[in-house]
Amino acid sequence: MTMVRGVRIVAAPCCGAQYALPNYMSMNFSAFAFWTDAWRDGSLMPNDEGLRRCVCGQFFLLKDTKAIEDGDAREADGLPTTPAVPPEQLPECFLSPVSAEVEVAARLGYWRYLNHSYRHAYVKHRDAEEAATRAAWIASNPDRRTWWDRLLRRSAPTYSRPEGSPFTYPPYEPSPEQLANMQRLCELLQPSELAPNGYTLELAELYREQGRFDEASAVLQSVESKNLDITGRLIARLVDEKERAPMRYAM
Repeated sequence: MTMVRGVRIVAAPCCGAQYALPNYMSMNFSAFAFWTDAWRDGSLMPNDEGLRRCVCGQFFLLKDTKAIEDGDAREADGLPTTPAVPPEQLPECFLSPVSAEVEVAARLGYWRYLNHSYRHAYVKHRDAEEAATRAAWIASNPDRRTWWDRLLRRSAPTYSRPEGSPFTYPPYEPSPEQLANMQRLCELLQPSELAPNGYTLELAELYREQGRFDEASAVLQSVESKNLDITGRLIARLVDEKERAPMRYAM
């Protein structure tokens, strides 16, 4: 459960402008669905890297703000909040980034934003295929209603997805703009002081979506397989299958 108690008042690192932030006591990162590029559908928490734009026009990261004080909502009256940077403004960070970290945050957000058109095609394709599979199953099993179905007066039996049912999705064909952004991100996320090990899965996924499977595999080999989470194991499997499309999954 996400719980908020009062506010945190912080100052931006660029000009010292003050902002009111929710004072989170706990955070719930549940979502309706997860994607291999780290996007979350219906997430209870923001889908961003903490990139914000100050009233002075400068970009900054929330982690770089300076805490002023904690307080209740009344103490924050008149202070602006810090909404996420709109996707169309993210490329402005590429032209004159404040720092490499700000550029990374902007490009990660832009990567996921540019993948949204594929997400829409993927969901539409999967929904249509699943609807056809369901209709075929129900037509083939008219007498398999359970006692619960009869109690609820359902005319069709409770659907159970057959093992081996088709699971297909549209081809992933990134645009030149997407490829350029992913290539730059790969340069920025090489192991360094900026990202010694914090972006391993993102880097592997970026290589995979470009079809650079050997490089994706090499990145994943730097992590012991037992330490890979659900996302990491899925990315590793997709690399082995030479599949480059962003994939939706459940935690």
